[in-house]
Amino acid sequence: MKKLTTLMALFALLFMACSSSPDRSAITAPESRPNITAPMTPMPGILSLADRTAFSQKDPRWANHAMGGSGDLMETDGCLVTAAAMVLGNLGFETDPGDLNKRLKANSGYTDQGWLVWSAISKVTDNQATARYFDEVSSDIIEGCMADGFYPLARFILPNGRSHWAMIVRKSQYGFHMRDPLHPSDQPLIFPRGVEAFKAIRCVGKT
Repeated sequence: MKKLTTLMALFALLFMACSSSPDRSAITAPESRPNITAPMTPMPGILSLADRTAFSQKDPRWANHAMGGSGDLMETDGCLVTAAAMVLGNLGFETDPGDLNKRLKANSGYTDQGWLVWSAISKVTDNQATARYFDEVSSDIIEGCMADGFYPLARFILPNGRSHWAMIVRKSQYGFHMRDPLHPSDQPLIFPRGVEAFKAIRCVGKT
């Protein structure tokens, strides 16, 4: 319980801190890796997805890479691409934020404003993965995605007014457990607010 309280306090602190290619070959998933299925924890009220990939948008290997459309840098505006790379890694695809950014740029994966084109997820994975787009936000949507083995990506507003994305890997009685592209941690951080704080939900999974 002490560890859980520490994690919740840590996320609350980090919450005060992202805003919203030559190689055209598709990202392929090694056949040796099993497909993700969920729920993976048979405890009532708990949904959990595999959590084996974590990236930071500030990693020097890609922090200064320009994204498509706006030309913003991964370090400051690459939270969504980093979160998407974490999802694909968890699904068994060999990629990272720098590689995914290159593939998205090579496949018209950004709008002129620099926003991710969700249909490009299918393009860069040779139609092995897809994104689900929703016009609303609810716990039912998040839990439905997780039950299907899809990773929810949640957008919320930071206190500084900037938009930010993180990947949900678990839903428990304590709330949503997330991997934050700005703040890598040993364990997923628990989101300090409820679903009402999310402004958008997108889910990515195997087709």
